[in-house]
Amino acid sequence: MSANPPSSTGKIFTLADFTSEALIIPRMLTNNMAGAMQELSNAFPRSDALWDAEKLNQAAFEREQQMTTAMDFGAAFPHVRSSACHRLQFALGRAAAPFTWGQPGSLKVQFVFLNAIPANDALGYLKLLSAMARLGKEPALLEQFKAAASAQELLALLAKIPVRK
Repeated sequence: MSANPPSSTGKIFTLADFTSEALIIPRMLTNNMAGAMQELSNAFPRSDALWDAEKLNQAAFEREQQMTTAMDFGAAFPHVRSSACHRLQFALGRAAAPFTWGQPGSLKVQFVFLNAIPANDALGYLKLLSAMARLGKEPALLEQFKAAASAQELLALLAKIPVRK
């Protein structure tokens, strides 16, 4: 699904249109970057057998080593842009407490959005990322994400965040 849907549909897409309950981990088991990316990569094939968790994980980890995607409001946005990604989609994980993203002294994150981007959909990804970044601009929304008790509640919050055309 592209973040630039045909205008004839009239549907307003939200972040929830690019994920599912199966791709949301409300309480990640890990407290480090490598573990978080592995947990989130493993969620993709549970939602759709077409995904290759190991390819996603390796590509995301290699990309993150080039430049961190951690933001100062406690979220990281690792991503894979590849022909192995058959649609624009993301997995979301929330840690019980903020943890250091990457090397010691790096920013701490509590939310990780692992984005899978088809090789030909860079514009769609930028629109998706822009919508995700609203968490850093809206403290009340971020608090709701911290308080949500389940994947279902997190998905409902994602449904409130529009993805601009």
